[in-house]
Amino acid sequence: MTYPPPSSGGVGTPDHQGSYHWGLRKRGQSNLAATQRALPNGDGAGVALRPGSAADWVACWAMDVSYDTEYVWQLQSNVQADVPMTGFVKVRLPRAITLRDPLWGGEAIAPQQPQGSLTVAELQGSIDGFALVVPNASRAIDELQMVAVRAHARRCGLGNRLLQSALDVARRNGRRALCATVQARNFPAIRLLQAAGFVLTGYDEQYYPSNDVGLKFGHRLAHDRLSRLVGEHPRRHQ
Repeated sequence: MTYPPPSSGGVGTPDHQGSYHWGLRKRGQSNLAATQRALPNGDGAGVALRPGSAADWVACWAMDVSYDTEYVWQLQSNVQADVPMTGFVKVRLPRAITLRDPLWGGEAIAPQQPQGSLTVAELQGSIDGFALVVPNASRAIDELQMVAVRAHARRCGLGNRLLQSALDVARRNGRRALCATVQARNFPAIRLLQAAGFVLTGYDEQYYPSNDVGLKFGHRLAHDRLSRLVGEHPRRHQ
């Protein structure tokens, strides 16, 4: 069984640049212009990242993590020379749709905060984004459960900055990889992960109660650890 990168599907305009939770929601130019004034470099550098508190967790759970997308990854299977082959094809939808993560929010009371690392991003005194990293010590990995950015703070590099902070957490924890699962319909999140160096490692057709296919992505960190060790003790590795 193989998981090749998806081929481009459909015809028409090139991919639009959007913004994301574990996804993306397009907004009007007025919101974008206001955010760009707050973040002049367009890379999230003007936003303060800090560890989240119990009160922050409640706000993060209640945050709108819906997203718009015009593309999805569609699972396709066939048999070639008696060998089962499975892959994903990027398909353009007839029109943009709004979706949400079925495993996040939607309850009046937030569940107990998972053990792990919650990082929040503050812009103009309010929480406008967050990243939640949960340890999986038995597998020597960390799992990125969610990264989200409010609509008015999107398309300015904040999501990528939160993603990089999550990778830093996994490195500090000495993990061999940071892993994430996203909906196959969440094309913006897929693109964000791939741009940060994550690769597709598998899928789970039963991951979501909504019957969405869950795509498994991973970012290996073992090489990062070895590089650091070599830098700190160059003679020891000669």
